[in-house]
Amino acid sequence: MSATVFVPRGKEGFFRQKVTDYADESKATKKGHPCNREFVEDVDEVAKPTAKSFWSGKADEYPDRVAIWCEIWINTSQTSAENALDAFTAYCDGHNVQQSADHLVFPECIIAMAKLDGKGIEDMLREVGAVSEIRRAAEPTSTFVNADARFQKELVDDFVKRLTVDTADTSVCILDTGVNANHPLLEPAVQDGTVLSARSGWPSSDTGGHGTSMAGIALYNDLKAAVLSQEPVSVGHHIESVRIFPPLGTNEQSMYGVITRDAISEIEIAQPVSNRVFCMAVTDDSSITDGSPTSWSAEVDKLAAAVGEDEEDKRLLLVSAGNVDTNEFHVEPYPGTNLTSPVESPAQAWNALTVGAYSDDVITDEVGFEGFMGMAEKGGLCPYSRTSIIWDDMWPIKPEICCDGGNLATNGFNWMDCHDMSKLSTSNDLPSSYFASIRATSSATAQASWMAVRIMDAHPGIWPETVRALLVHSARWTDTMKRQFLPEDDTMKKPRRDLLRTCGWGIPNIDYALGSLDNRVNLIIQGEMQPFREDGTCNEMRVHELPWPKEELLRLGEKEVEFRVTLSYFIEPSPGERGWVDKFQYQSCGLRFQVIGKSQDYNEFLGFVSKKMRDGETDYARGSASSEWYLGQDNRDVGSIHSDFKRMSAADLCDARYVAVYPVSGWWKMLKSLGKRTEKLRYALVVSIDSEEVVSDLYSEIVTKIKIPVETTIPTP
Repeated sequence: MSATVFVPRGKEGFFRQKVTDYADESKATKKGHPCNREFVEDVDEVAKPTAKSFWSGKADEYPDRVAIWCEIWINTSQTSAENALDAFTAYCDGHNVQQSADHLVFPECIIAMAKLDGKGIEDMLREVGAVSEIRRAAEPTSTFVNADARFQKELVDDFVKRLTVDTADTSVCILDTGVNANHPLLEPAVQDGTVLSARSGWPSSDTGGHGTSMAGIALYNDLKAAVLSQEPVSVGHHIESVRIFPPLGTNEQSMYGVITRDAISEIEIAQPVSNRVFCMAVTDDSSITDGSPTSWSAEVDKLAAAVGEDEEDKRLLLVSAGNVDTNEFHVEPYPGTNLTSPVESPAQAWNALTVGAYSDDVITDEVGFEGFMGMAEKGGLCPYSRTSIIWDDMWPIKPEICCDGGNLATNGFNWMDCHDMSKLSTSNDLPSSYFASIRATSSATAQASWMAVRIMDAHPGIWPETVRALLVHSARWTDTMKRQFLPEDDTMKKPRRDLLRTCGWGIPNIDYALGSLDNRVNLIIQGEMQPFREDGTCNEMRVHELPWPKEELLRLGEKEVEFRVTLSYFIEPSPGERGWVDKFQYQSCGLRFQVIGKSQDYNEFLGFVSKKMRDGETDYARGSASSEWYLGQDNRDVGSIHSDFKRMSAADLCDARYVAVYPVSGWWKMLKSLGKRTEKLRYALVVSIDSEEVVSDLYSEIVTKIKIPVETTIPTP
């Protein structure tokens, strides 16, 4: 154990006397030990404090050159709060330092606010001797957006000096209003010939500003933190843009599928790369969707699955869930309006990763918002986010994940958009402004795109289906989400269905998705199968043996672990309108997963899964342990991504050694005339163990067991 002890000004004599008495032999104890022995001999070093020694927080956040808002903690144990505050105020007034009019008072300290750089902190410490700690204050977004252009330019210039852009073969392509590639924060990450338009004659530049703001988030994720940091900033992917809006007016509703297809074709011809994320926060707000496909969503499904193209051409498309009409809160207060506002087209696309939003910021100091606070609680469903709760259960779960979409500011009677409850991003309005704010599901979709491209950069050549699986697999609900949509006695599947169709699987965690946490083990399997034979009967399933080290799990014994499985694949959409009536006619083929039950042996398990394949979606209770899964098959087995978890003891996990992936019906099987019965379908399967304890030993044991493939093909009769 170690501690840094600060000797306040005026108390140096007390410390010096302690050391002097230690050296005075006449003051030794009866046993001959020096006076103050325990105190003095435990001191490792005595040094004059530096300004940085008062800093509490990340070292890279210390404001060496750029002034930021700081919390100044002033000790009042030896003086009155009034005298301490007077000394602080006198310093700020005498040095023209911006300070907050408000302060907090506690029994032995007061906390005041001032905007300081490194030199300002040093000066303040000399004049305000009772300072005990300095922390970085949360910098409101409005500070950047409302600042004059000269100050914004200084921040941008400092940022660019610290910026390095790698030339990795990864990119995020923004399908939106265009991107201003001349922005100093975007230009280093934009390659020549990658800012395009979907139609010849349309400008590729951004006239609306939305696409440029999307690009700032997709490139940096948390731009505000990066600007405030004094550390180098490294970016490992590029930004591309294809404008999908005409210079005047809007596109015809029926044309959006064609324009999306042409936009993707334009960038792929101009810049062939193997790792690309398509990011589209454009939805059709002119019609209400019931979850059934539209021409636009069907085209998105077709593009993701690369129908008629090579397997290697499959694409990852991230689409926003669409935003609630906030005027509706006059009729139905939050979150009621969100529950009755369905996800907009094309976000019901089965193969797209649809992104909703949650709220992180709940307070504001912005001028004009006195008395306002966030409509949603911290961690709750964002007031802008749409849901699929009113859809029929046969349609996909949308959105699948939620990222930060900001908040609405409300005083209980009115509500407004607010910079401080939004994300900081790049502005199109150069040179008048370099920063803008962005919120709602647009901001959330750009953040999810940043996460997706991080995964692609870490695993070159990874399948789009697998990236989607990892993001969903890493997602978790916040406590606020669960309070909003689950009863206190959370034992019923129906409320869990409501939570799932409101917030998806929760907020993705990039560290989980990258497998960089030491209390988690991820197994990622990419496989392929031929679901049907020429005669339309089921052809095969795949059984994967999970390399759980039995001895290590038994050592953990009754320690609780979370066992989670996620299955992701792309369906080929039905070529005709008849397929838009039910899911078995729209999907080419569905897949499901099944984990061996505790009481099953291997052969019994194979027979059980074979029967499920032949009989379709019927849920057999015997051996399936469906009730043990948190969501259950009725909730999870829709769309083309399925994820569920259950909690069990580590010892019981020893029995969960096999997971089967098997096909269910679709139009490939039903429509013989189309000649698709012998088509193959690839899939990504992610299985994880999550524990409160560090499971690094478990990880090491698993690594030694997977030197050979664990996949088994099981033909069915």
